[in-house]
Amino acid sequence: MSFKYPVKRTADWHKQGSVPVVRKLKSYFRHAKSKIGGRVNDPKLVRQSGPHHPLLEHDIPAICVVRNANNYIRSFLRYYRSLGVTRFIIIDDRSVDGTTAALSNQPDVDLFSSEFEYKDTDRGKDWRDAFFDIYGRNRWYLSLDADEFLVFPGSESRSIRDFIGDLERAGMSRAHCPMIDIYPAGALSSGVFVDDGSKWPFEVSSHFDGDGYTVKHERYGSALRGGPRQRLFGRDMRLSKFPLLWVDDATHYRLGSIHGPAPSMRNFTPITGVLLHYRFSSDSIDEFRKIVEVGGHADGGAHYGAILASPHFSEDFSLAYPGSLRFTGSEDLVERGFMLDLRGTA
Repeated sequence: MSFKYPVKRTADWHKQGSVPVVRKLKSYFRHAKSKIGGRVNDPKLVRQSGPHHPLLEHDIPAICVVRNANNYIRSFLRYYRSLGVTRFIIIDDRSVDGTTAALSNQPDVDLFSSEFEYKDTDRGKDWRDAFFDIYGRNRWYLSLDADEFLVFPGSESRSIRDFIGDLERAGMSRAHCPMIDIYPAGALSSGVFVDDGSKWPFEVSSHFDGDGYTVKHERYGSALRGGPRQRLFGRDMRLSKFPLLWVDDATHYRLGSIHGPAPSMRNFTPITGVLLHYRFSSDSIDEFRKIVEVGGHADGGAHYGAILASPHFSEDFSLAYPGSLRFTGSEDLVERGFMLDLRGTA
């Protein structure tokens, strides 16, 4: 079952959360089967810096996997602090560009490294699950990458705690958020972001595709596909995650997907937020080359290799098209049908 996105009718939101019984049963039995004899790898975490004390009841923790994000990591921290995050639990995967120094000795950052690389931990699943065990379950977590900026209804003036309240009133334990690729209005070379606190990355790579997406019920839950990667490069990639989730004893990435942690039965929900995905900028060509060299992303970085191989992809290339929209805030995304507004849900 698939749905057009953005959503034009209120009834379509409810359809996204309405899943046939057969699919629900398949998800349940798949999860039960995966737990039998399931592996639990030691991620070999090494504490580098930070307070490393237990989370307090009121803490809003954000888990993040990062590699070579010095160009925007300060903005990432600043953005999520403004939303109410009180603790950052970060695994630095062998950064060599200054990211480690930027994160070291921050009073709210617990910084870790690992003996393993990202590709050796099932794309970071082992790390994220280990953090849930170390810092405690039965609480809400943000689970992010450093190039993801969460937007939810009213996020300019409301906190993550407010958004959690919206989800709880609606009976949801996770926020389904598409990864909306953002890009400069002009050539890639024009998307020069300086992380000095004066702007956000999404004010420089300020545009995104306004149509051409579909949401489907898939193996690990609802999933968004489309965007400029498909429109321009023919890459059919899953572009949605559950970055805000209630973590209990049943919650595991290793039994599901980075894009849909187990139990997958919880992943068939309407879209309630958006991740502005800072992937296209003046640094993209260099970043994509490094992804391919490391080979840690999906299919060993094949998707990014295909984009690099495109004869059109260069510093002078523009991803914009007549359907491109400029990001102007959360309310515009609600009005255009990019996310369901849960405020006021009884």
